[in-house]
Amino acid sequence: MQDLLSKKQLEFVLNADAKWNIAQGSVRTGKTVGTFFWFLHQAAICPDSQIYMIGHTSETLYDNVIKLLFESPQFEIFRPFCSWSTGNRVLTYRDKTIKILGAKDEGAVRAIRGKTMSLLYCDEITLYPPSIIEILDQRLSCPWSKAVVTCNPTYPDHIIKQWIDKADEGDKNYYQMHWTLEDNPYVPEDYKERLASNKNGIFYKRDYLGLWCLAEGAIFDFFDLKIHVVDKPPECADYWIAGIDYGISNATACLLIGVYSGMNNQRGKKMWVEKEYYWDSRKQGRQKPVSELADDIKEFLEPYGPKCIYIDPSAAALRLDLQKRGMHVIDANNDVFNGIQKLTSEMADGNLLVLRECKNTIREIQTYVWDDKKSKQGDDAPVKKADHAMDALRYCVATHKVTVYSPYKHNPVDYLNKRFQSNF
Repeated sequence: MQDLLSKKQLEFVLNADAKWNIAQGSVRTGKTVGTFFWFLHQAAICPDSQIYMIGHTSETLYDNVIKLLFESPQFEIFRPFCSWSTGNRVLTYRDKTIKILGAKDEGAVRAIRGKTMSLLYCDEITLYPPSIIEILDQRLSCPWSKAVVTCNPTYPDHIIKQWIDKADEGDKNYYQMHWTLEDNPYVPEDYKERLASNKNGIFYKRDYLGLWCLAEGAIFDFFDLKIHVVDKPPECADYWIAGIDYGISNATACLLIGVYSGMNNQRGKKMWVEKEYYWDSRKQGRQKPVSELADDIKEFLEPYGPKCIYIDPSAAALRLDLQKRGMHVIDANNDVFNGIQKLTSEMADGNLLVLRECKNTIREIQTYVWDDKKSKQGDDAPVKKADHAMDALRYCVATHKVTVYSPYKHNPVDYLNKRFQSNF
């Protein structure tokens, strides 16, 4: 087993023996492998089949954990005794049937309530609603019941952090182990350096250092006018995309984003805010109807022929009007926290710039701050004030996958010559 597991993973497998066993810390530390190895060992000796695995969704649980059974060398010793039923979402291990559940929202309570759990695996438990965590605690009612938990840190008043503190205080119902990147010998040093340099503020503290802390202060605390603001596009765009945040009494913002895929001269991908449309009805003294906004946005974007336009999912009327005008508009990913994380990562890495003429976007970047009141209540969210360009930018960065540009796609002769030469 020493050849299969890292020192930290082996320590967890040998020492975790409480009602709740918590593996917490930064990302990519090996927590999942160590806890899943522990779980399968416990499943083999569990006296019954009241065994459950829970993820944020059943799909993410399979991708994050169960798939390791069939791909990771650490689980070769278990593999011959396991089978997975995709349709029923049931994992069979030896004579044990392990049921799979999701805990994305309050609706998952119905699937959990009333069950007795002898053994439980919880992946990414800090993403569950607190009410579900409380119910799971009640379900571990057998004298031999045990649960294992993986999580990355979040706000310091979270119930899991309270359990961690109880473990540190000697409460035998809880066992906890803190993991850092240094605990994973299989992660290359250049990845650790890249992760450290790409994370900022709260994301650095939680994802790299593994600290439980509040989201507070400026979101783009690293933003530098001399670095992130440019007078002209840094590259010749391969194509454009756009993001729209629609406001009725508030501003409507539409950002044109240039995209360079990084294939030419190997300079790396780039995205930049090239132009902005910003209609603030309060400052202008009148509201524009949806049809007029749609005409404005069409005129604003039409010369560039954006590949895709990402819009606020709640702006159904504006989306429909733009689609009637022949524009390719789709609902954006509106996961605020993860979207902000992608924004900060891209900007800190130098992949996201803003042209100097986009005054409203620059102003909002400089004033974009975490909401202290919401942070203390466990909700990591920005202050909802003067954030319309930020929402439009977040929609683009969170939803769009950069298309790799091929220098031959517009010239079939060059492409065929290249293919011909590669055969000789």
